[in-house]
Amino acid sequence: MAPEEVLRALARQGLDGAEVFLKHGRSRRLELTVGGEAAVWSEERAWAVRAGNRRGSFFAAGTGEPPPEGPWPPPLGPLLVLPEASAGAPWSEPGDFDAPLIGESEGFGLLRTIGRELAVELPGARLLHAALEDGWSEGDLASSRGVRARRRQRVASLHVEASGPARPARIGNAPAAASLYLAAREARRFQAKALARHLADRLSVNASTTFPDELADRPLEVLLAPPAAARLLAGLLPLLVGPRAASRGAALRDPRGRLASDLLTVIDDGRLAGGVFESPLDGEGVPSREVVLVEDGIFRQPLLAWWQADGAGAAAGETSGCSRRASWRDLPSPGPTHLYVQPDPRISVASLLGAVGRGAYLIDATGGALVDLEGDRFALPVCGFTVRAGRAGAPIASAWLRGGVGDLLRGIAGVGRDLTFHPLDGMIGSPTLLVTGLTLARD
Repeated sequence: MAPEEVLRALARQGLDGAEVFLKHGRSRRLELTVGGEAAVWSEERAWAVRAGNRRGSFFAAGTGEPPPEGPWPPPLGPLLVLPEASAGAPWSEPGDFDAPLIGESEGFGLLRTIGRELAVELPGARLLHAALEDGWSEGDLASSRGVRARRRQRVASLHVEASGPARPARIGNAPAAASLYLAAREARRFQAKALARHLADRLSVNASTTFPDELADRPLEVLLAPPAAARLLAGLLPLLVGPRAASRGAALRDPRGRLASDLLTVIDDGRLAGGVFESPLDGEGVPSREVVLVEDGIFRQPLLAWWQADGAGAAAGETSGCSRRASWRDLPSPGPTHLYVQPDPRISVASLLGAVGRGAYLIDATGGALVDLEGDRFALPVCGFTVRAGRAGAPIASAWLRGGVGDLLRGIAGVGRDLTFHPLDGMIGSPTLLVTGLTLARD
């Protein structure tokens, strides 16, 4: 069924404003546990309709094919406002959109290889649970405002949980644990050896219960690996996204609009080449594009959907297609797609580490950032290693990175080239960052 058929049926019922979304998708989920293996193949057809008239609107969704003649709910919700059709920049669909879903033998082979490599990196460590999901979907969108769009997506996710060797009896025999959650365009992009090495590092750190008192509560040089830096960036999204972003960050900006160190540039790009959600259009059929939010430390504009622009500090034409559909069951809502700190291709992680005289190399965040913008402070649970004279030392198993939000942004003293994205609120990415003036505290 074509969405235009449903549009015509809605119009006959006096619902002259309408949007019809049809989705078809396939996925394969492979799960490996200590008790065995399981594989599930699924295929889904679903639809969603927003429609209304001068009295109100409704939202309805379901599986299978939509019923053109209804019955539809009464239009009792808010008045429906839909975007007009508009043309975006030319775009060529990536070839890997047509790559086949990963097969069972190949997928289970990837999961088993992660387990084997983990045991090599850290003898005594083992996988407890690993789930790999590889999926493909296609959506057709049509509206009474002339929008006609087809949007394809290819997404794979990987969730891994592991345990380390038993700890000494003096600190309790329960083994340390660590987990990873990642997303990529397709499952073949996951690298087993690199993932195993990261898990081994996390397990080695978590096996310790010590905290280096010499680092406690004093300003430090801190190297933030991409997982930790991305968690912090996700916590700072209220400064960058939405109509209130400009006012929220006003107290942190100087008269020139400088929000951060001149080494910091933050971008959101819905059509980022190779990105998990790369697409020329957002979930409402509005063209997506690259939007520079912070440039060389200066706040340029917030990330805004088409309907948020008025009075929100965006110049004409500076809105972006950033409405996302979490699923066919959900209404479109604005948010980042691929939001990231721009890397510096000249700067290696080794050179950043070598620049740390006395501080910490924080390899991961163990939870989300707690951010108080009004109080100008944040806290992030972290783990990593001490650093002296450019060399990693004792593990830091459980600590809080603390400081002022302004101090964090202005204290960025180095930006690496190892940009990595993580599935948080959209895909949030950062390279390794060197930051000065923050403190560590015992958990």
